[in-house]
Amino acid sequence: MNMRFLPLLLLALSLLAAGCFRTASVATPSGGSAAAVNQANFTVQDMREAIFKGCADRNWRAVDIDASTIEATNTVRNKHTVVVSIPYTAENYSINYKSSTNMGYKPKADGTYSIHPNYNNWVGNLDRSIRIRIAEKK
Repeated sequence: MNMRFLPLLLLALSLLAAGCFRTASVATPSGGSAAAVNQANFTVQDMREAIFKGCADRNWRAVDIDASTIEATNTVRNKHTVVVSIPYTAENYSINYKSSTNMGYKPKADGTYSIHPNYNNWVGNLDRSIRIRIAEKK
């Protein structure tokens, strides 16, 4: 191999490796209160339905865990799986990380956690879909 191409090869390999190991802080979106508070008769059942419909809109599989918590699972390309817990009331909800597969979830030195950035994209999209479904109840 020509020695002048070795630095370029090493640079390319390091950039490729850096792209494979990128992470982001784990997001925990919450919402609902602004839309729900404006609706005098918005119930816990309305919130549950909005969450289930928002999950379905984004191809998340949702199941009731108890009377005020939904567990939602997103599997992408049969390779990456994310599970979140969504506790809710008539006024609000939050989307909390529960577990994942092949997403690089790990603790950071500051006590927070990091994960593949696609997690935040998927959860952000789920949050937007739920907010849209809440707004439709008006």
